[in-house]
Amino acid sequence: MGCFEFCFSFTSPKPKARSVRRPVLDAPDGKQLPCLAEAEEEVRRSRGALARRRAQVASQLLPAALPIAWDLLKSTGPTKAVENTSRLRKALEALGPAFVKLGQAASCREDILSDAVAAELRKLCDQVAPFPQEDAQWLVTQQLQGRAPALGSCVAAASLGQVYRIELNGRQYAMKVQRPNLHRALAMDVVILKGIAGFIGSVMRRVMVASVDPVQIVEDWAKTLWNELDYQLEARSMETMRSALIVEGLSIPKVNWELTSLRVLATEWVDGLKLTEQPRAVSRAHVGIGVEAFATMILQVGVVHADPHPGNFIITGPGALCLLDFGMVCYVPEGHRKAWAQCVVHLVQKDHEAVLDDLIEIGFFPPDCPRNEILPVMSKIWAKLVECGSDIHKRKSAVQLLYAEILTLVRRFKFSLPDYYVALVRALLTLEGIALTADCDFDIFEAAFPVALRFLSEQRVSGNLWTSAAAKVLQNRTLAKIFLRSGSQLNRNAVFAGLLMWTAMLSFYSASLLAE
Repeated sequence: MGCFEFCFSFTSPKPKARSVRRPVLDAPDGKQLPCLAEAEEEVRRSRGALARRRAQVASQLLPAALPIAWDLLKSTGPTKAVENTSRLRKALEALGPAFVKLGQAASCREDILSDAVAAELRKLCDQVAPFPQEDAQWLVTQQLQGRAPALGSCVAAASLGQVYRIELNGRQYAMKVQRPNLHRALAMDVVILKGIAGFIGSVMRRVMVASVDPVQIVEDWAKTLWNELDYQLEARSMETMRSALIVEGLSIPKVNWELTSLRVLATEWVDGLKLTEQPRAVSRAHVGIGVEAFATMILQVGVVHADPHPGNFIITGPGALCLLDFGMVCYVPEGHRKAWAQCVVHLVQKDHEAVLDDLIEIGFFPPDCPRNEILPVMSKIWAKLVECGSDIHKRKSAVQLLYAEILTLVRRFKFSLPDYYVALVRALLTLEGIALTADCDFDIFEAAFPVALRFLSEQRVSGNLWTSAAAKVLQNRTLAKIFLRSGSQLNRNAVFAGLLMWTAMLSFYSASLLAE
């Protein structure tokens, strides 16, 4: 029936209208999240409020965007990038949660943005003004009724909610409380952003043959963001991950269901250091745990934490890490996971015909795509980008050198992205950025090595089946490293297949966006 119940017509001469009980936007005692499409329709009917918000967005964004555009168009190149980005960041903060989320997503694009610009945008992750505690307490009372506890001190404020430390029955919990009036505000901003994306798309169609649809990108992003408003859905994702994601050194807080509702979420309290507080406290061991966790999510679990910014990691010990906030997750279909593994095996073996077959299976290219035209262009791009490994600086240079080929690929050939792809790549870029901040010499391949072996040991890839006993031995990082250095070229190719997946995904998506 969709998101709402609808009334039915009766055949009696004078049908009596029945009351319709629908999820109400921002209802303080609401138990069900209205669907995004209905929320958008509701805010569109508020024409006056929508017009005022459009004017507010324009008044904030235009003064920030125009200096950036002028700086980029100068023949000498941008000279005030950080200053202009700071102005943009403040405008995004002033416009509220939806625009803050956009800025946070942009801050992860270190493969395109300069380090200084990305660092300026990353301030959006941990510098959000809190809302009054009395508003939070009132919402908790409305949501939990007689079970509502007294809120303690606010320990963190984010774009969609803020976290309090509470004590109940001698135990401590972290209680996340959603910001007031968030449903209507986000729905209105999504409508406005779709309008902006539509304008950008129309301009792109006039100046180039573009296969990337800005409206669809905003649509996919908005759906993921909207799901974050359902704290019960987040709690279920967290519990699912607790049982499915088994990584040594990684912990995920347990949910207290008695204190959880649509707009309130309580989990066990975890002591430790947040990466936003002590970024240099991250060790290679912590990075290895994080990469192994995300590799396991992608290859084995199929459910991936899609918002791994530094505020969502807590260092709980020298070799221990806690992962928070499962409001944004994306799902990788099982068939796609196998196709990705096959794709990167073929990449390492330089079998680009097979690579294209794998990409067609995933959905990047249609089955009737012009193979003879795509293969020469794609082969050069993939070969060069894969050589860059996990080195962001080399990848930036490669993208610049391959700009003509990338432009040809994007302009001439029709391709599409799986619905999970944008969220997944954003998560991987964020994770890579955290790792490189902690250790410039970090090698994502080496850290992900045991997970790739575990996955490849369970799959028939290129006709070879690894025995489980051998795989268990090689899951030891030290032994795996020795094997990697001394093993045959064929075995090294099979091993590197799993490890190259991240670079391949990041590079292709980053390159296509840069070409647009």
